[in-house]
Amino acid sequence: MNTHPSHQTLPDPQVSPQPAEGARGVDGDRSTDGEHGTHGTHGTRQGQLPPSAGTAPSDPPPDLSPEPSMHPRPLPTLRKDDPGTAPSTADDLLFGEVHVALDADRGVVTVRGDALPTVSLVRAEGTDVDEAVPLGTRSAAALTLTVDGEAARLAPARGRFLRRSYRVDVECAGLRYRLTPDGLEESTLFKEGIAIGELSSTGDGRVSATWPEDRPAGSEVLPQDAAVGYALAAAFGTGGQSFWVAAGAFVGDLLS
Repeated sequence: MNTHPSHQTLPDPQVSPQPAEGARGVDGDRSTDGEHGTHGTHGTRQGQLPPSAGTAPSDPPPDLSPEPSMHPRPLPTLRKDDPGTAPSTADDLLFGEVHVALDADRGVVTVRGDALPTVSLVRAEGTDVDEAVPLGTRSAAALTLTVDGEAARLAPARGRFLRRSYRVDVECAGLRYRLTPDGLEESTLFKEGIAIGELSSTGDGRVSATWPEDRPAGSEVLPQDAAVGYALAAAFGTGGQSFWVAAGAFVGDLLS
């Protein structure tokens, strides 16, 4: 995976009703349980969906961001004199030019486009910075997600040894999203438990996305879907190693 790799109340993201016909498992896992991601989110077993009331949890719930505020944090102005904060531009086949800006020092991600709502992810001032995360933290309490001017709920999992621990869940305008690793470099974006796209990011704010045409009926990719996906990929990175590769590397380090 790339090394550098947000709302009614968001339910426990590790519950598992049956997916819609034709849908892939919500974590997009093409391999066995127990895989590892260094900067992504991969995880519940094949055939599971994002959170839904009345079902049993399969993993400990991640921390949730606070209830959306009626007055979300203002978006800091990106520093135009710093080339590291200059927006990168992706040429999206469905939505045209998508501008993604990552200011890792100040903890700000913004996504803009003529065909997209503006999405921002902002890290709270004074937060301890995790250099392994592009935005600097996976703590929901330290992050504010805004979609088209409205605050949304964000729930990044903690990011430990297993690949599924790098998933990121969002609830926005009554829709549930999950970004989870689906290989070494890519992550899958799910909407209401249905895989709608593949995203990859190098950890420096550059994001690419593909929207497969063989999606189940009723799973059209909307502008909000794409904007949220780009923002999550830029903020948390994409992809992840398998459990066995990570375990082998760990053992190798111990023996060297």
